[in-house]
Amino acid sequence: MKSGIIILFILFSLNAFSQDRKGEFIMINDTLSQYGDIDKILDLGVFKNKVVYVDIWGTKCGPCLDEFQYLDDLKQRFKDDSVVYLYMCSRYGKTRDKTNEKLWEELVFKHQLKGVNILISNECYKDGFWQLYKNHYSENRLYGIPTYLLVNKDGDIINFDAPRPSKKEILYAEIQKLLDE
Repeated sequence: MKSGIIILFILFSLNAFSQDRKGEFIMINDTLSQYGDIDKILDLGVFKNKVVYVDIWGTKCGPCLDEFQYLDDLKQRFKDDSVVYLYMCSRYGKTRDKTNEKLWEELVFKHQLKGVNILISNECYKDGFWQLYKNHYSENRLYGIPTYLLVNKDGDIINFDAPRPSKKEILYAEIQKLLDE
């Protein structure tokens, strides 16, 4: 079973990250904790020289799920631009939860989350993002989702509190500014 997961992961990696192909679902269930922090994820080739809009969400987070309804407009607005969407779904609990993994997959397809979808490890969520960048957040904001980030073409996170998809024009202006740089 473990070798099957590794082979599946390798196939996803080779297929998904060899080139940027718009409109596809790229899904990685990081059960092996390969991506210990967000910087390792942002180093993947699919993000090279692209503006990245990052959505950190959870399968049981109502506000996270509500924001998905605004994604079609966002993606339509930037369909011809170098923008990639990264959805990092946090795990619930400290142990692997197959029910949550199945729900994650169902929600990705239900809400048409085209882009890179990673069910991140607890280590990546807790230590590889929140602890790594805690100086960018107030104490009450730590571990809060949904969280949105904007990453410039150089792979640097430049906005740790990016507008939600529902803040259409404000978000669009920030993305356009990064594209124009």
